Amino acid sequence: TITLACQTANGSWNNTSFASEAATFTATFTATPSASPINSVVGLTDGPQSAYTSLAAIARFNPSGFIDAYNGTGYSAANSIPYIGGASYAFEFVVNVPAQTYTVYVTPSGGATILVGQNYAFRTSASPLNNLSLYAAAGTNNVCSFTPSNY
Repeated sequence: TITLACQTANGSWNNTSFASEAATFTATFTATPSASPINSVVGLTDGPQSAYTSLAAIARFNPSGFIDAYNGTGYSAANSIPYIGGASYAFEFVVNVPAQTYTVYVTPSGGATILVGQNYAFRTSASPLNNLSLYAAAGTNNVCSFTPSNY
């Protein structure tokens, strides 16, 4: 496994490659939004991307002040999860590349793990996944300790 350095999502796309994953794997990272609300995505992709529509598995600090994930045709969440600017959130993606699905969990700093979405469909079909894409349309999001690993 590897751990990638901290990256900041802002008004331009930020891409970091990692070893290709074509089976089931987990990916973890911490994310700290600059404020609430912001509008920032963290996505797993096949190669560097510069558009929302090119992201496969996506978690978001949404512009309404909640955490959600993309499920095939739109954003949703299994639970209502508000976020606070300056607080850290530990994310875990469990990704099934052959099935083109993923499950997302988030753990607020000092809190319990919460399901964001289970068996969500990729937004864009992708195999393998080998890139972390970040973007913030409003505010910034500091993403650290990204670690993909075989599951």
